[in-house]
Amino acid sequence: MKKKILITLLSLFTFVTLSFADSGYVYKGKIGNYPVVVTLWATAAYASGEYYYVSQGPYKTLQLEGVNRGYYWDFTETLYGDFNGSFRLKWNLATRTGYKTVTGTYTDLKGKTYKVVLNCIRLL
Repeated sequence: MKKKILITLLSLFTFVTLSFADSGYVYKGKIGNYPVVVTLWATAAYASGEYYYVSQGPYKTLQLEGVNRGYYWDFTETLYGDFNGSFRLKWNLATRTGYKTVTGTYTDLKGKTYKVVLNCIRLL
């Protein structure tokens, strides 16, 4: 009986640990017609990262904080700590290949919406 309880507790601990483990992803794609490179670190429920417009170079990054809403993720974009825009992205980390493509929309400060398409180029 004790052995069965111990195995159950170890299985639960392993599941919880894996659920909170960070996974890293690097994406290339576009926001509207603008090429971008995006780096994200994620658990099952939360993600953070940064991205840059290829035309601006990797030293002018925008910060991202995201929350899993089930079918989609909501990301807030900040520049120097100030709100700069938001993303609503379909990003499925629950399946083996779901992370490979990210699609959705980006809304800037003025309320203009752009299509987002990203493809994973590297796992970190």
